[in-house]
Formats: sequence, structure tokens, C-alpha cells
Amino acid sequence: MNEKLVSLILNIAVFVIAVIGVFLIINAMGTAPEVDPETGQDVMDTSAVSSSVSYSLALLYGGGIFIAVFTIWGIIMNPKKFIPTAIGLVVFGLLVLIGYSMSTVETTGAIVKLEDATEASLRWGGVGIQTTFVLVIVAIGLIVLQMVRGILGYFQK
Repeated sequence: MNEKLVSLILNIAVFVIAVIGVFLIINAMGTAPEVDPETGQDVMDTSAVSSSVSYSLALLYGGGIFIAVFTIWGIIMNPKKFIPTAIGLVVFGLLVLIGYSMSTVETTGAIVKLEDATEASLRWGGVGIQTTFVLVIVAIGLIVLQMVRGILGYFQK
């Protein structure tokens, strides 16, 4: 196959995956609670949300498999090119460890009443949130650093 055809097929596949995801998310957002006439309690049909979450997890696992396969293939084909990737993975691992050290399991509210709300799941949810904060702070710091370097470079000319 020529390069343009492969690129077209990949772009169409990404577009279809994105459209399906957007449709599922919009469908899940439209899920409103209904009131049970006898009890007066909210009754929620979570099937739309469940479908969206299942689709997201399938994309996550599929993407992880593709990343692993192509990474291993790239390492086999050219091991020297893996060095920057390895450095990036180590740095990311350190940032996740920072997020792990900052996360706590102590929480209140409706989430602790869920049957899947184990200490481990709450911990890893907190790790994800804290790691996101750490990544945002690092990204902002690097943007500011790059701006300062650019300004200093401008005045040195």
C-alpha cells in the first residue's frame, strides 16, 4: 500500500473512533435521574454511562497494547532510539511516585458507599488526580522556563 492510502485509512479510523466516543459521552451526559413515584427517590439508569466507560476502557487497553507492541518493535529495530523514551518513562515514573506520595485514601460522601470503593481503588484514583496536578505544575514550570530562555535569548542578540 502506498503511504497516502495508509494515512487516509488511519485518519478515517481515528475519526470514527472519535465520533463514537463523542456520541457515547453526549448520550451519557443526557442521563437524568427519574423520580420513583412510590418512594420519591431518584432512580438512575446508568447503562449509558456504563457504555461510555466501557468504550473508554477498551480504547485505553487497546491503545496500551498498540503502544507496547510498537515500542518493543522500535527497540528491536533501533535500540539507541529508545534512550530518550526510557528517560521519559523514568521521569514519568518519578512524577507518578510523587503523585502517589501526595494521595490519601481518606474521603467522605457518596463515593465511599459504592461497592467498588475499596481502599486500593480510592488510592489509585487519588494518585491519578495528584499526578495530573504534578504534571500540570511541571508543564507550567517548563513553559515559564522556556519563555525566560526565549526572552534572554532575544536580549542577547
